[in-house]
Amino acid sequence: MILGSLLLGGLLLAPPSSPIARPEQPDPALAATHGFAQIRVRVRGRRDPVVHAKLLALSEDPEPLEPIEPAETDEQGRTSVWLPAGEHRFVVVANGFERLELTITIAAGEDQAIELRLDESLDASRYRTVVTSERSVAVSSTRLRDEEIRAVPGSGGDPFAVVRSLPGVSQVAGFLPYVVVRGAAPGNTGYYLDGVRVPLLFHVAAGPSVIHPYFIDEVDFFPSGVPVRLGRFASGVIEGRTRPAGRDRIRGEVDLRLTDTGLLLEVPFQRQRWREQNPDKPARGSIAIAGRYSYTGLILSAIPALDVKLRYWDYQVRLDHDLGKRARYTALVFGSYDELGQKQAQTASLDDDGNLVTGIDKDPDPFIRLEFHRINQVVRQRIGTRAKPGAGSIEYRLALGLDRSGLTSVRIDDWRVSPRIDARLPISDSLEIGFGLDQDLQIFRVPGSRGPSLDVSTEELALFLSERVLSVTGLYLDFAWRKGWFEARPGVRADLWVQTGPSPYLPQARALSAAVGIDPRIALRERVAERWTLRQSLGVYHQAPDPPLPIPGIEAIGLEQGLQRNLQATVGWEWRIADIASVTQDAYLGRLSNLQDYELSNFSDSSAEIDDYLIRVSGWTYGLETMLRLQPGQRAWGWLAYTLARSTRNYPIGGAAPSAWDQRHILNLVLGWNVSRKWRIGGRLHVNTGRPYTTQRRLADGSLERFIDATRDHRNDARLPLFLQFDARIERIFTLPDFRLHLSLDLTNATLSREVLRCDSAITNEDPGVPVVDGCVNPQAIRYILPSLGLRAVF
Repeated sequence: MILGSLLLGGLLLAPPSSPIARPEQPDPALAATHGFAQIRVRVRGRRDPVVHAKLLALSEDPEPLEPIEPAETDEQGRTSVWLPAGEHRFVVVANGFERLELTITIAAGEDQAIELRLDESLDASRYRTVVTSERSVAVSSTRLRDEEIRAVPGSGGDPFAVVRSLPGVSQVAGFLPYVVVRGAAPGNTGYYLDGVRVPLLFHVAAGPSVIHPYFIDEVDFFPSGVPVRLGRFASGVIEGRTRPAGRDRIRGEVDLRLTDTGLLLEVPFQRQRWREQNPDKPARGSIAIAGRYSYTGLILSAIPALDVKLRYWDYQVRLDHDLGKRARYTALVFGSYDELGQKQAQTASLDDDGNLVTGIDKDPDPFIRLEFHRINQVVRQRIGTRAKPGAGSIEYRLALGLDRSGLTSVRIDDWRVSPRIDARLPISDSLEIGFGLDQDLQIFRVPGSRGPSLDVSTEELALFLSERVLSVTGLYLDFAWRKGWFEARPGVRADLWVQTGPSPYLPQARALSAAVGIDPRIALRERVAERWTLRQSLGVYHQAPDPPLPIPGIEAIGLEQGLQRNLQATVGWEWRIADIASVTQDAYLGRLSNLQDYELSNFSDSSAEIDDYLIRVSGWTYGLETMLRLQPGQRAWGWLAYTLARSTRNYPIGGAAPSAWDQRHILNLVLGWNVSRKWRIGGRLHVNTGRPYTTQRRLADGSLERFIDATRDHRNDARLPLFLQFDARIERIFTLPDFRLHLSLDLTNATLSREVLRCDSAITNEDPGVPVVDGCVNPQAIRYILPSLGLRAVF
């Protein structure tokens, strides 16, 4: 393959003693002195063709000679060449692969078919942190792609879990999937997949992500400076993109782990006419199918002492097909299901005589049931101007969805219809305009209800589980301008929320509420030196009053009270250190208004109503994020991320105090080493200071202070102890010519560190036998280790 590319250009001019490419109509006399070699170059262990590999002839001199033109393999990794009879030495080189030396012995008139396998270089990039956006103008974010999104210790191989190790992010608990971005509640962070909003990223009970890891091509994390095409969230945005299936051959992956098993299959397809007219081109379309099923429930059911029922599954299907030279159709279908509850439960009822009758329900309703499904259809068309034809694009998107949530016997369904249009049009070499319209229509239904009156016992429950219709319409416009060392991206987004349905307090009446959010944003970037870059962003972010923890189907609670709002500014810089490492640092300040949060002081009040637990607060969030990372192209990879942060709130009870989501210091050290082509090892060290909590003091008469009084007088006056977590990962790779086996062991909290979840301040430290740890009285803590042992086959 490489040889033919090397020799084709100089065929007739080459001397008889040198290799020459095979002409379309070869001289019959050539076969009397030459042999013909057909060569194909593939990746060892993957069967993928190596494109643009070069073949160089070797002599006695240790350095290879210049290649004979043309010297590159084609898109199929193939080439052919005429060689004089005898023995010839060559070396094959390609970017990202180890060089391969070979000797070809050929006789006159002989035809040989040679297949070569190149090993991938050990210095291949493990991760990249880059400036991202359309045309990379003025937007700063962290992009995760290639193997680094699956090789970070403690992530279990899940791309989205790596976000927990980035600056500006703290974790609610080491075993929970929720993340806190820059001091805002987890519900203020949005999740997108290929432009479609996803209600959850992870399965319940410390499960994996709801998307198969190898279905994801890359992940972008925006802690601030979110492009205006993404909106409706007051804090950060995590956006994942799936990769289209390969169009040259069938590919597949099978993974088997302690808790679940998964499958990924990629199949190209093409019409007969296309194959006849374009035999060397890839197929016009492809389909990728992935899924995962947990057999954890079978394992737990086999343990008699455990009365736990847990199961989850997910699926993904992506279809791509070219509609011509400038258009492509893509359909993405994916969904997830989670269930957590008891294997059996006791029941009690009264018979006709009033006697108590007890029994056992062998299939009780689960404590939690979460389910969602999405269908996303996109037509992408390339457009442009006279100056730049084909450089722009327009996307027509229609997404359909269903979210289902259940808590014991209470259920709610959320049906979605989401049309969207996005366009990017280059005006000149330095200016590009982007605009779009995106709409989201949600229809909330409670199974079993009849008409507008809900079958619920309290009006408070109807506030959360009401049959209603919510429509959100958004428009955005932005400009990407680049001139020399300066880049700017100003833009504005406008969203209109309209909700109608039965009043939660007067079921026979209908309620109509609306809210408008205007989000102007601007991002700037200046390259002040070859290795120095400055960056700034300022923006407004609005969000409906969603719960602090995201729950599918529970959205826009109390829209009549207004939108959540975040006005945030960020300034930072980036410095590259001698092509070995880089340092980035960002300082941010955010003003939070009308945020929805939990009021913990009401949990001990039996007279409190459900909507008393959700309150509106304002506050500030500010901090400094620093990241030192190794540059790609080295055997060692990793980063050191440190966040110094503050998050405060002005509570209705207690006034100004640290937020319940506040963590002062967060440190993540991630290091990996590609020992060889057979072994990879890595570790992650996570350290965070504790979150605040309110203590209850002893009064002069010896009685315990009421919690409501403690909250009012000295809210969040103490902190949980520091938590240190170490994760480890080791991977053994078995490479065969046509497939690879990856055996990996990933340990989350490998040191079995104890994580304190709360302190029992109702007990004084003077009481005999009461433990005290770092000032925390009678800590309620757990020790855990989450192992992920898996075997993955790639073919």
